[in-house]
Amino acid sequence: MRNYAAAVVLLSLALVSTSVAMDIQMNDEVGVRAIVNGFEDAWNRHDMNALGTLFATDADFVNVVGMRWVGRDAIQKHHAASHATIFKLSTLKIGDTTVRFLKPDVATARSVWTLSGMTSENGQVAATRTGILTHVLAKANGHWVIVLSQNTDIAKPGI
Repeated sequence: MRNYAAAVVLLSLALVSTSVAMDIQMNDEVGVRAIVNGFEDAWNRHDMNALGTLFATDADFVNVVGMRWVGRDAIQKHHAASHATIFKLSTLKIGDTTVRFLKPDVATARSVWTLSGMTSENGQVAATRTGILTHVLAKANGHWVIVLSQNTDIAKPGI
């Protein structure tokens, strides 16, 4: 009887700790998705100061044409320059996003996006583009920040 009671107690503790771990991960997933949504929101408001706050100070960003910007300030500066020109009328729509936790404080978020309203150098509105944005995020001081991003256009297959 004593062994049965001990087993019940251990099982109960295991279920409680599993439940707590699941609640924490669900809250963390909400936090990661909030950063992804914040990226879309800052882009669409063309608020590159807000965009910058989503990144760690030493973050790393590779854009769709392979340009690499290291550090929050560089990421913010280069996005601000493009939002003053080709992206100033653009609208970014984040679609399907997959979140994966590599560790409790490290996650990836991979999102499909659609961009409309981009203008070419001659002022013509460019065709709508689609791509995939991959973020690696870390939880620091209870908050999620982007530490690495890779943005990639989805190429249309040649015929």
